[in-house]
Amino acid sequence: MKKLTMKDITPEVEAAVNAYLLARANAEVKREAVDAVYGEVLAEIPMFVDMKFAEDHEPSGERITDRKLLYLSADEDACKRVYAEVDVRLRAKRLKPDDMPVEHCPALVAENFQTECEWAILDASADMLGLEFDGKELNHRLLCLGLEKREAYIDIVVKLVINRPGFKRPKIPMAA
Repeated sequence: MKKLTMKDITPEVEAAVNAYLLARANAEVKREAVDAVYGEVLAEIPMFVDMKFAEDHEPSGERITDRKLLYLSADEDACKRVYAEVDVRLRAKRLKPDDMPVEHCPALVAENFQTECEWAILDASADMLGLEFDGKELNHRLLCLGLEKREAYIDIVVKLVINRPGFKRPKIPMAA
């Protein structure tokens, strides 16, 4: 395989990296905002660790303050109230569009879009490198090596693009 230089970076790879950078920034901001709303709601609606989970986790009665631990509560009614109140507050804060289904989370939607942008980087970089397989197969092979290897590969491609002389950071569309 020939040695690649900065000049070999294709417009498709650069476009995929730019989309990824915007999607990642959006996902990080959305996740922080959504988690803050969950924190507010869980401070008001008590939820407790009252479910046995696997052999190593016994019910403790401890108050749940982190949305990631909601699965440890057997209180379905309280959980429904939490999700309903989070939905209302996300919409009131304009973090969740009116046309987004109730069961969708704006942070997860943004994180899913970031993943799609990562796939675009893998597709474009597989073409740029002249691999005998496509980005889907590259993704599969990297995941077989471990998630950390996949993340490191994407990070390398991003760094190649953003450290290229003349790189211009993507423009963030601003609402009028």
